[in-house]
Amino acid sequence: MDFKTKEEVHNRAVQIENIKQKDLIKMLNLHIKGNKNAMGDVFEAWFGKPKDSASQPDLGVSELKATPFKRLKNGDISAKERLVLNIINYEDLDKENFENSHLLEKNKVLELGYYEYNKDIPKEDWFFAKCVMYEMLNNKNDLEIIKKDWEIIQSYVKQGKAEEINEGITNYLAACTKGVNKHSMRTQPNSNVMAKQRAFSLKGSFMTTLLRDYIFGNKHSDAIIKDSTELSTQSLEDIIHSKFKPFIGKSVKEIVNDLNIPIKEIKTIGKYNVEIVNRILGIKSRNGIEADEFKKASIVPKTVQFNQRNTNKESMSLPPFKFKDLVEENWNDKDGSPEASLNVYFSETKFLFVVFKTDDDGINYLKGIKFFRVPEDQREGVIREAWQQTVDTLLSGVKLTFENNRVSNNLISSKDRKIIHVRPHAAKSSYVDSKDSNELPVPANWTNKPSEYSDNFMTTQSFWLNSRYIKSAVEDLL
Repeated sequence: MDFKTKEEVHNRAVQIENIKQKDLIKMLNLHIKGNKNAMGDVFEAWFGKPKDSASQPDLGVSELKATPFKRLKNGDISAKERLVLNIINYEDLDKENFENSHLLEKNKVLELGYYEYNKDIPKEDWFFAKCVMYEMLNNKNDLEIIKKDWEIIQSYVKQGKAEEINEGITNYLAACTKGVNKHSMRTQPNSNVMAKQRAFSLKGSFMTTLLRDYIFGNKHSDAIIKDSTELSTQSLEDIIHSKFKPFIGKSVKEIVNDLNIPIKEIKTIGKYNVEIVNRILGIKSRNGIEADEFKKASIVPKTVQFNQRNTNKESMSLPPFKFKDLVEENWNDKDGSPEASLNVYFSETKFLFVVFKTDDDGINYLKGIKFFRVPEDQREGVIREAWQQTVDTLLSGVKLTFENNRVSNNLISSKDRKIIHVRPHAAKSSYVDSKDSNELPVPANWTNKPSEYSDNFMTTQSFWLNSRYIKSAVEDLL
């Protein structure tokens, strides 16, 4: 097939929607061995494209990408993984500028075929739910942030430090490991040190936001940056710092007055923290602190309240997990890239801690903000150990003890001081099949089990970031 315009590609793409994989294979007379990449192979075959590794866009005018999404237990839609673009040639990257880069030339128009990853139905019954044309050049704010990410990655190559590149250094565009295995290496121009082979990719958080806001019609979040020209001279982090700067060191009472936040008698001053952050950033949200840029860049904002003794009582909850999914994960994939959900979360996530502290007179102050990433050695060290301990505990049968009308377990706790711990992430405790529980991979080992409780279900849990660890990350602001 010959496609002269991106519109022709898109018109062809939407015709594939809702046709099952097995029917597409018959229609296209395909002979696919195995089904790991079947959806991608079928999508390309739909356009008459042969398998290759060409540096030009697949169809000249558009790059084709089949990409999976999943439905979470609460009904939300989420991208299953990052979107891998093209392999990075460090030798070429060193000489390029963004406007004439291989990345932009190949990927400025993406024809995305979204299909649902659903383990509960046979893969041959999977289908493309939605096809979307995403144009980088038409999304000015996204483009400016992607450009700065590209320049950050390039700067490592120019400094002869390609071996130090990781997915945590950028916001939307990442450089993920990509090769036959984790030992796949490439030369770099400004150093004799071999560096891991990497590919440009759009982060999972970015792909999830595209899904929710642009494709499945969920309400679009407010953007912090109203004018893309702001990004021509400043980074996203610089802009956020500049918005907070006039208020740092002021009391909550002063800030509430400066921002004309209505005083409510039922609210204590400390309860204004989230509203203050939203007002400073110029966003409106009914669900905590939500902004378009935060979602796409996997920036997790968190207000941290300290008392006069420099104590913060609250640990921070991470996304809940299903026990059966957790034990089936590998910490890293064959490329050495993060695969387990917790590993992906910490490798991609940048925390924005907004720190408040009350003084001896009970007056609450905004002390400052800090962007923070969990260091790689901690992620691959103590956090990985805690994750593995959790997996091993579940596979050997979690120990549950009923005593004094409550259930305790032997999952990792904050007292273990391993940066993270496991605790409930549900409205109510539940040890039967319910919306507040999920199924265990191995029956629990009970002590004093009530007759109405099950061996096979346990209250939904999540990992939590320890309060002491959060304090250590922001202690310089106190």
